[in-house]
Amino acid sequence: MHIPIYALVPLTSIQILTSPSGAPDINDANFKKAALDTHNSDRAKHGVPGLVWDNTVAQFAQNWANNCEWKHSGGKYGENMHGVWSTGPFDYLKSTRDGIHQGWYGEISKYDYNKPGFSMATGHFTQVVWKSTKRVGCAWNQNVCKDKGKDFHKFVCSYDPPGNYGGKFPDNVPRPVKKAGLEVDEKEEEEEGELVEPVLSQFVIEI
Repeated sequence: MHIPIYALVPLTSIQILTSPSGAPDINDANFKKAALDTHNSDRAKHGVPGLVWDNTVAQFAQNWANNCEWKHSGGKYGENMHGVWSTGPFDYLKSTRDGIHQGWYGEISKYDYNKPGFSMATGHFTQVVWKSTKRVGCAWNQNVCKDKGKDFHKFVCSYDPPGNYGGKFPDNVPRPVKKAGLEVDEKEEEEEGELVEPVLSQFVIEI
């Protein structure tokens, strides 16, 4: 039985593994497909272009995932994170898909399109669908990380160009497309915007 618990902490989420070995690396075809397809399926709901996998961006995500620190990297990319605790067999591909779609995109239920902008409760969602973002790379930590004596895996997705720029939300976070074939304005934003400080959200699943 899975019991999701959501809480805000200073854009991450955590999960615990009795056996954290066997994580896919950034060259694993099935992992890349799971991460990319889930992102693009959710982005398609809003009529925004799909992302492409970028190995340089993915390597940055890998390096930070291996770091084990439970905070944002402060790097040049947009960044979503979550971690996982588990007492039984762990399915990395399922957790990849669930983390992106349920944990991050699921924040759409809290987003107010009548007052578009950044909030700690929806920052993962807005980065996932951010129209101007073109490239993504994701990674699970390859080494063993510890949290209060327990093993956990950290999942990181990095985005280029980054999203969540102040003043750019109306154009980059469109409402879901209601009808097939609805035209979507793909005009790129050229003005400079202020990058909103990322936040971390905690997503805990107990198995």
